[in-house]
Amino acid sequence: MFLPRDAFPSGVTMDRSFSRFGSIFLSVLLVLLATSLVATGADTRVTDVGVASAQRPGAGPALAAPVVPVLQGPVDDGTYIVGPGDRFSITVWGQGVASHLVTVTPEGELVIASVATVPVAGKLLRDAKVDVAKSLELFYHNVEVSVSLVGLRRMLVNVLGGVKVPGSYAGTALDLAGELVRKAGGPAPDASSRNIRITRRNGQEHQVDLVRYRNTGDVAANPPILDGDVIFVPHAVEFVHIEGAVAAPARYERIAGETVGSLIELAGGFARGAVRDSVEVRQFVDDREMRSFFVDARSPAGAGTELGDGDQVYVRELNEWRRVTSVEVEGEVERPGPCGISEGTDRLSDVIRWAGGPTAEASLEDARLIRTVPWGGPDVEFTRLQEMPVSEMTEMEYDYFRIRSRDRGTVVVDFVRALGGDESEDVLLLDGDRVVVPKRTTTVEVIGQVVDPGEVKHMPGKRYDYYIKEAGGYGSAARKDRVRVVSGSTGEWMDARRANVLSPGDVVWVPERPETDWWKVTKEIAAFLTSVATVYIVVDQAVGN
Repeated sequence: MFLPRDAFPSGVTMDRSFSRFGSIFLSVLLVLLATSLVATGADTRVTDVGVASAQRPGAGPALAAPVVPVLQGPVDDGTYIVGPGDRFSITVWGQGVASHLVTVTPEGELVIASVATVPVAGKLLRDAKVDVAKSLELFYHNVEVSVSLVGLRRMLVNVLGGVKVPGSYAGTALDLAGELVRKAGGPAPDASSRNIRITRRNGQEHQVDLVRYRNTGDVAANPPILDGDVIFVPHAVEFVHIEGAVAAPARYERIAGETVGSLIELAGGFARGAVRDSVEVRQFVDDREMRSFFVDARSPAGAGTELGDGDQVYVRELNEWRRVTSVEVEGEVERPGPCGISEGTDRLSDVIRWAGGPTAEASLEDARLIRTVPWGGPDVEFTRLQEMPVSEMTEMEYDYFRIRSRDRGTVVVDFVRALGGDESEDVLLLDGDRVVVPKRTTTVEVIGQVVDPGEVKHMPGKRYDYYIKEAGGYGSAARKDRVRVVSGSTGEWMDARRANVLSPGDVVWVPERPETDWWKVTKEIAAFLTSVATVYIVVDQAVGN
């Protein structure tokens, strides 16, 4: 049986010749058209501006702009509360189809012309849809009713207190309180972010904790707004502190009922290796004195320990918990790069083997193990010289500084014997060690005051003077009595005249003879002669008397 024509409002027609499929298609088309009109701003909306800014002196009347709500997902009919201004599409399915596009009145009702009036304001969307369907089913027989929310109402909310631009701001029932605070410029520097208060039209109050919402995702800490809400942002006056092995240690604003557990959760939870069964709490017993005690944060009693203004929580970390230790292998090995080790277990030969072993070009005789933290601790003398200008050092201090700068942290080890199975040379490695295996060299370097400094081809059995000659001989300013040889394998400095035959990689250093300041020498001699003459005169006069 078809529905009577007078059961439908003006503008809605029925065609008895339509098939059920055609009727369904037409209904869907009407719903899509209604949704499109709402989305394109067929009605005028309040713009998202504060009243204070809309009333600037000299400003003309503000023009209403179409607003398209930005949704994070489908509207949850179990949480959305219906209010005046919400727009619904209601479709009745029977042997024909009837569609209604209606808006909740200021009195909170859906008025379906010639059919029914249904109060919906203040109800959950889910309940409102059920009520509308039941009311229509009382009027129609053998039909199905579809109720859809197709347009969100706009509402004004007052945002007051410690925000940068207090005033009235527009939003929808899907906007969270924090979004309205953001529209007001956000909390001022000294304002609260955790004790924000929403006062509802019915007098109920709700707390907004934006820090908790941001740090933990607790949706209850940032509720959606409702018509007539007043959001008040007070000043922040109380704080608690948490330090140590948590994800975000810091000072946090305190809220009523703050506990050790809630503060740890607010700080991102325990970090890796945190000691959870003995968390230290320092509390004020009066305005000056504090007491310290430990709680087990794993237990409800310990985690529920309440904190007051200024209280502090310290979460310690297990010593070297899951510590990552590695060494760097550089130079002539098959697979250079970082290598993980276990301190006290892995040796030099182990990491060389893990790195694929030395290449054919490797010089194990010149290989070095460099330790950034020597077993003997810091070199106090070297640290002192680092802070001293070179010009103020004695000759001995400068030599020590120069040698230590070159060999800082080098561990004396014979790589050939270590890789050959000699455990006395196969040292245990420490985190941060560097294993450097250089390429085999075939030259001796001659530097300093020679005619042509540079690399000279190594010749077996030759001493330092051969290489100086090959480098063109001594320069005009050479100090021949202070020639030094630096061992390429050990870094040892020695008097060239005492050095034996040189090896590839050794360095011959010819220092420069210091220039003589003859004017200074002349002045010193003159001063000396003057003092001698003075002494002679004094003695002569004394003898004459």
